[in-house]
Amino acid sequence: MMSKQGWLTLLLGVAIGANLVLVGMLVTPRVASGETADGTNGFLMTTGVLQGKGQSEAVYIMDTTNRKFAVYFMNNTRMELLGVRDMQFDWVPQSYSPKTGGQDPTVDQMKKAVSGG
Repeated sequence: MMSKQGWLTLLLGVAIGANLVLVGMLVTPRVASGETADGTNGFLMTTGVLQGKGQSEAVYIMDTTNRKFAVYFMNNTRMELLGVRDMQFDWVPQSYSPKTGGQDPTVDQMKKAVSGG
């Protein structure tokens, strides 16, 4: 039969071991996994917190086929469409080259060459 001191030593060892396991679980790096976002069906969607709207979650949806972008937000009582943007012209090249040069050929020159102008 084990003495009282033996039982206390055993319990102390078990407690220390359990604490070491818990600390190890806390400091071990974790890898987040999720679904891919390749947009093969024409839609990309993600969520986040919408700034300036209190405790509300946002859903961002991109229609890659029609180049539309929508933002919905959900607060405690309802889901609401915040806005939709037609992004068709967001992807059109713009010329931001300084007048002193820096981009050769310029975006305007490339547009003229492509359009035959």
